[in-house]
Amino acid sequence: MSLADAALLVVDDNEDNRYTLTRRLKREGYANLTTANDGKHALELLRSKPFDLVLLDITMPEMNGYQVLEHLKADAELRNLPVIMISAVEEIESVVRCIELGAEDYLHKPFDATLLRARVGASLEKKRLRDEILDWNKKLEKRVQEQVAQLEESMARQQLIQREEARILALSQDLAGELNLDVLFSRIMHATTELLDADRSTLFLYDRKSGELFSRVAEGVTTKEIRFPGNAGVAGAVFTSSKTENIADPYGDPRFNKDVDRLTGYRTESMLTMPIVNKAGACIGVTQVLNKRGGKFSGKDESRLGAFTAQITVALENARLFEDVLHEKNYNDNILRSTSDGIVTLDAREIILTANDAALRIFGHSREEIVGRPARDIFRDHDAWVLRSIDKVRNAGNREIAVGAELKLDKKNPTSVNLAVNPLLDAEGEHIGSMIVLEDITSEKRMKSTMSRYMSPAVAEQLLAGGESVLGGKGQQVSILFSDVRDFTTISEALGARETVSMLNQYFERMVDVVLTNHGVLDKFIGDAIMALFGVPFNSERDADAAVKAANGMIVALRALNIQRVAGRTDPIDIGVGISTGTVIVGNIGSPKRMEYTVIGDSVNLASRLEGVTKIYGCKVLISEATRLELREKHLLRAIDLLRVKGKTEPIAIYEAMDHFTEESFPNLERSVAQFNDGIINYRAQKWNDAIACFNAALRLHPGDKPGRVMLARSERFRAEPPPADWDGVWIMTEK
Repeated sequence: MSLADAALLVVDDNEDNRYTLTRRLKREGYANLTTANDGKHALELLRSKPFDLVLLDITMPEMNGYQVLEHLKADAELRNLPVIMISAVEEIESVVRCIELGAEDYLHKPFDATLLRARVGASLEKKRLRDEILDWNKKLEKRVQEQVAQLEESMARQQLIQREEARILALSQDLAGELNLDVLFSRIMHATTELLDADRSTLFLYDRKSGELFSRVAEGVTTKEIRFPGNAGVAGAVFTSSKTENIADPYGDPRFNKDVDRLTGYRTESMLTMPIVNKAGACIGVTQVLNKRGGKFSGKDESRLGAFTAQITVALENARLFEDVLHEKNYNDNILRSTSDGIVTLDAREIILTANDAALRIFGHSREEIVGRPARDIFRDHDAWVLRSIDKVRNAGNREIAVGAELKLDKKNPTSVNLAVNPLLDAEGEHIGSMIVLEDITSEKRMKSTMSRYMSPAVAEQLLAGGESVLGGKGQQVSILFSDVRDFTTISEALGARETVSMLNQYFERMVDVVLTNHGVLDKFIGDAIMALFGVPFNSERDADAAVKAANGMIVALRALNIQRVAGRTDPIDIGVGISTGTVIVGNIGSPKRMEYTVIGDSVNLASRLEGVTKIYGCKVLISEATRLELREKHLLRAIDLLRVKGKTEPIAIYEAMDHFTEESFPNLERSVAQFNDGIINYRAQKWNDAIACFNAALRLHPGDKPGRVMLARSERFRAEPPPADWDGVWIMTEK
């Protein structure tokens, strides 16, 4: 502390003494000086501002120096303030009393400059040292208190960790013996919710076959099972990255699916999602906990959940393995019971071990009459060729197949079968028996099997009930559907042969399901194109409706497929669909062993043309006027144009089927279509300005409407170069 910084208080009732003392102190370099003329005034100053030293006169009238000193030493805030007592009389009793009361030093008037300098300097130095010691003691005390607090906190935390570890261990040990996956799901989710003091939790496991995450039980939600792509949403992101996500504001995260909350009426406030990783380091699922009670999920919650998921991984994998084994066993048993093919197993001595229901029907015997008997007792005389096949399999170890063979089996009428004998080998490759597979190919079953490949089971059953005579050629009204993949050549060149086949199989599977669901008959695949028939082999008054529903359904199914393709980082597919209705020749061409059921006629060609026309107008589905007139149900349609296609002299009105659109794919649908329809009316009336205004209005409601852009451009062209006076509103197509 410098002399100029030291705050000194001089207390004396004599003004001359105060003046003399302050002047000498200033000469010594003390600039921060304050004076008081009595003891009461001194106490008021000392309690209002800080001082480093007090020079206090003993003899004062109202309150003398001893009394002031007693007050100072009694005050906890001021007792450490150094005080130098001043007296005009140097008496040993005064000195002793000052020291007893706690004074720092004693000065006699008049003041000796050297002595004043020494006594004041010494007192201030003592104060500085005392302040440093006090400060150090306070810091030391604080540090000791902090260390004690840290130690106590550490011990408390360690005890809490030990209790939590014991709790988690107890929970995991309790779950370890549970092999029922559904029960294990529920118990884990309840335990997780309780462990993290949350509102609810969900456990998702990864299904390798479907590439989906699934949950058997959604706690607090009515849905029994949830399934979604393994890379979708927050859970999918955590599964893909194997990184924990602690989201304080799920609604602010673009990966969060708000639709689930909207459907259930639930509000997700916070979310902790953690991957479940097995000992091999592979992610097998995800744990998701929602809405921490009283706040957000903390780092401690993450640690707690991480410890729990590490403990339950083995239990999950054991239960999953047990379920797979049980499922495989049930699956195999169900296959043997429900398959239409007969399956018989033999041991190494050719004794029949098992025979499923289909085999018993083919043999015409009960299980007791077959199982346990040698194969030679069943396959005798005419059927001895089966024994020879079994011998070849045992000796050569190769599969033996017989197509279209006959088995008499001591029955009046032989049974036509396709038969295969397969070797059964143990883990070392040693022969332990054989398996015989018998396919009954009687005429009815053969016809039904063949027909079901290109028509729905209901249509096939109806066809079988009518007999083979209905397969002959005849004229019949049919609705024909053609679909084609856009830019297929470019796609196939980019993908390569293997990926192209995979893409087509994926696409065809979904499209054929839609056709069969709507009671259509799959006529053929033509490269990437599909031809389907509605109204064969039997007519109904709603065949055209079924065709239009199938076309809309194909676009909806394609939209779902494209979502999967984009998620899998492959390009989406686009298609066009054309439908026409008319009388065609329907016939079954070929032999009973291979039937080609198809139609021939102008309506077939027109359907193909309309599919091609969708490219020009940018539509997904176009139908002919004849198809529209046959509709019995309400469909969302709009008139597109009058066409004279190549090869036809009469114009054809075409319409777009629009039931497949959603608000997302076609915003403001009804208002935009109404404006478009007004535009078509004005276009055909050659009111070009009105037509242009309507088409522009429609496009403002949905800028992506391609037919609107086509008709707007055509109207603007005709306004600039009007058509001939005899123009009938027909557009002539020069290409197929």
